[in-house]
Amino acid sequence: MDPEPDRPDRADRPESPESLRELSRGQRLTVVAAAIAVAVGLLVHTGATFLHLAPRNAATDAIGDTVNSYMAPEFTQSWQLFAPDITRTTTAVAARVDLRAADGTTRTGPWRDLTAQDLAELRGNPLPSRIRQQLATAWSTMLASHDAQQRPVGAVGLDSEQYLKRLALSRMPATPRGARIERIQFRSTDTTVPPPPWKTGATRTAPVVRVYPWWPVGTDDLARGSTS
Repeated sequence: MDPEPDRPDRADRPESPESLRELSRGQRLTVVAAAIAVAVGLLVHTGATFLHLAPRNAATDAIGDTVNSYMAPEFTQSWQLFAPDITRTTTAVAARVDLRAADGTTRTGPWRDLTAQDLAELRGNPLPSRIRQQLATAWSTMLASHDAQQRPVGAVGLDSEQYLKRLALSRMPATPRGARIERIQFRSTDTTVPPPPWKTGATRTAPVVRVYPWWPVGTDDLARGSTS
């Protein structure tokens, strides 16, 4: 009887797991040992790479020299997997305004912590709005585009100043009837992030408070519908 035409030849079939049982005991032990060695080596290399690229921490302080001797020079890197440096300070931005009442008298309002408003919206929110991240971006842009005397440098400085004013004014409460906002002032408080308990030799510094000059507020700086 002719063999079935569609039946694959036995020689073309993949080897079954039972073929491994045909190996001798010594051969099986060799295969298992090689697999374990590869797994351990991969685990060690992955861990060393992680510690080599990670920011400084307790583990790198303890075995940093060993990790570096393993990673360099064969595996030296000019980039870091994580942020170039961990955040060491937090900046809180506050603002206040000068109001001119209908009778011509002026009054300086209280400081309002704009950063605290953002954090209140961000904490516990799995899908935070990008609007709450605009303040940090606007503040960084303003600092980068102003000189040591807080004067704007070029068109970028003027644009960043106007944008920051508009952003802060949109967070202020409505002005009383007949009153108008004449100028705005900013204040920043830089606080050093406390070091972890295992960190030795770290110094704690007091918060650094900076009060910036008053900026005039024009009609273009006010949000639509605000009293001016």
